[in-house]
Amino acid sequence: MDDERQDSDYDGAWKELLRSHLMESLEDCFPDFVQLINWEYEPEWLDKEISQIIGQSGHRNRQVDLLFKVRLLDGRDQWILCHLEVQTSYEADFEFRIDLYRSGLKWMFRRDVLTLVILADLSPEWRPTEHHFKMGGFESLCRFPICKILECLGTDWVGKTSLVAQVARAQIAALKTAGNPEARFSAKTQLVRNLYTLGYSSDRIRELFRLIDWMMRLPSVLDRRFKADLVAYEEEMHMPYVTSVERLAKEEGLEEGLEKGREEGFLKGREQGREQGSATLLLRQLTHLCGILSEDIEQEIRKLSLEQSQNLGEALLDFHSLEDLKNWLKTK
Repeated sequence: MDDERQDSDYDGAWKELLRSHLMESLEDCFPDFVQLINWEYEPEWLDKEISQIIGQSGHRNRQVDLLFKVRLLDGRDQWILCHLEVQTSYEADFEFRIDLYRSGLKWMFRRDVLTLVILADLSPEWRPTEHHFKMGGFESLCRFPICKILECLGTDWVGKTSLVAQVARAQIAALKTAGNPEARFSAKTQLVRNLYTLGYSSDRIRELFRLIDWMMRLPSVLDRRFKADLVAYEEEMHMPYVTSVERLAKEEGLEEGLEKGREEGFLKGREQGREQGSATLLLRQLTHLCGILSEDIEQEIRKLSLEQSQNLGEALLDFHSLEDLKNWLKTK
């Protein structure tokens, strides 16, 4: 992946979407399969297990790999490996890698694993669906269902306003405008403005805005221009959902704190800005690693001193699950 990948958090946005809205996501991407699951039982996220197998495979890739357990309608528990691939070029050994992860999980945990693949790339012809090996009477076949986002947006998802469809539009727009900041500015502006006219609740608009903002990062100059335009648009629409002072302060703790320090002339304001910014960055990293955090844990992290935040930033490199974070907080 090119340098643009460093500026936009595709993986983090998709991971948060899938974790927070698994049923809704699978309904869009794998409608036949979702009907086999008994949604009265909460899915169980197997973060530690997927971390173990990816580490063993030697492929610390930057794609989204999520492992979770669901209860099927027939009463069985089923492990599901959901792999999301974001790239713009053909990968020769992709099918082998998918089979490697599935086989590794089966070998390590003695469980049959079902693999689902979401392809969020720009290559219309690339549709990997199986890994097949045959020689001398031996044959092995791993066939997996795929959801090709580029194709869905042109067919079944035309006019669709679900979370997945909107995030998918942002993903494709982000890839198409990689290396072209002005084009990305225009695409992001249009996508975000559309949120206000599609009948979403204020909470859903804020959630979609955050995911789109992760995916479609802009250079600082264009980002300031984008936010100024958004403030004006919200005032015009009488919908201050995203850009209210309180929400911007929460989302941009570092910048808000530094600005407060400059305005008031207090060193304390700058120090608070650093602490708020450190907490905001930590929360993003921990959400990517551990999933959605409870309000109690989020507040506990925001109360950490700057030194404690720095210590947590170093410690999270060894975290594999939410339990690791909870244990660290207990001993801090």
